[in-house]
Amino acid sequence: MIVNQNNIQHMQKLTRKLIAALIFLFVSNSINAQSEIKNWNAALLNLSVTKKFDVRFSHLRSYEINNKYNNNFNQSSVSLNYNITSRISVLAGGMITEFPSAASQTQRVYVRATYKLPVAKIVNWSNSIQAEVYSKQEDRYNKRFVYISRIALQKRISILNLQPSVTYWLYYNNGGDAVQYYDADGNKTVKQSADGIHRGRLYLNLNSKITKNLSLTVYYMMQREFNFLTDQYHYINIKRPSGRITRPFDNYNVIGATISFDFNFFKTK
Repeated sequence: MIVNQNNIQHMQKLTRKLIAALIFLFVSNSINAQSEIKNWNAALLNLSVTKKFDVRFSHLRSYEINNKYNNNFNQSSVSLNYNITSRISVLAGGMITEFPSAASQTQRVYVRATYKLPVAKIVNWSNSIQAEVYSKQEDRYNKRFVYISRIALQKRISILNLQPSVTYWLYYNNGGDAVQYYDADGNKTVKQSADGIHRGRLYLNLNSKITKNLSLTVYYMMQREFNFLTDQYHYINIKRPSGRITRPFDNYNVIGATISFDFNFFKTK
């Protein structure tokens, strides 16, 4: 038991150093590259109706730091989560995204299945598959399929009751408005939707459990778009013969914070 405890403490120290190094690396890289930087602030209310069933409400507001702190979009969502076992859970919900400057909004519904695997009694590794369906106001895609992988310490660090974690989201787009493609000589070829793996998001998170019902998460997120395992006639960021770009890559970085309120409506021992 002493050996195991020493191993856990050693792993926690290494994790703290790794998280700090990654934050420094990605933030420094973002600043040097003069990438767009956003600030996401969110509030989350989680109501545990039973030990297995939760209802979640959230609201997020996004601001562009290097554009006079412009409020570029807001998101509100509600979701239902059910823990089938201690390792398997399913979630379903809906979300509305509003764009104040354009006076428009999009809607989506989504479902997610998650499998959580404890590793060496030190970290939890969870993997999820999420399917999303969008309203017609979203022209880049009709549906998306997302793979989500998250690694987090099982035991919190004593300092501020912290739990660091790393999460990666990988997106597959399907449908949406057709894109005109060209051959090497600039001649039109096919016109079709840009289906394929086109987006990745890396999250570095620090969650602090302030009280039984209150927690705060601060995080850094890096979004990068690309054409991965996709043929040239399903690319995004297409250069027209005129030199203009169709469906340009949407790359940016986020510094965010989420405050969470958790309440149980069932008796616990």
